[in-house]
Amino acid sequence: MSIEARVAAVGRRIAASPLWTGLAITLFFVLPTLVIPSIPLWFSALLAVLIGPPTVLGCFLLYGLYRRLTGLLGTNDAPQSTVSTDDDPVERLKQRYANGEIDEPTFERHLEFVMESESLDDAEPARERIRNK
Repeated sequence: MSIEARVAAVGRRIAASPLWTGLAITLFFVLPTLVIPSIPLWFSALLAVLIGPPTVLGCFLLYGLYRRLTGLLGTNDAPQSTVSTDDDPVERLKQRYANGEIDEPTFERHLEFVMESESLDDAEPARERIRNK
């Protein structure tokens, strides 16, 4: 997997994180108080402490509610694999890894299992496909 694909997968996970969303909203309200010289620093700290945790908690609750509602409606916003289930298992595994659905140790473990489960005639071409990509 290329570095660009890994960075993109991590970026998608961070963008979909309620923690980062809550922190960004909190900073949106707290940072202006730090810039205005007439507002004391203790007020900015108090504002961050009072607004921050409820905002982050609210983002977690809203994200959970959104996920539950989209799951009930049958429209999940998780990245779907573009490879169908009747394709090569190595390709499906690589696609899941590229989408960020599984991490590297899981990918390696599943890849070894797939290699062991293929017949001896099919194992060498599958290894060649992996080496070439």
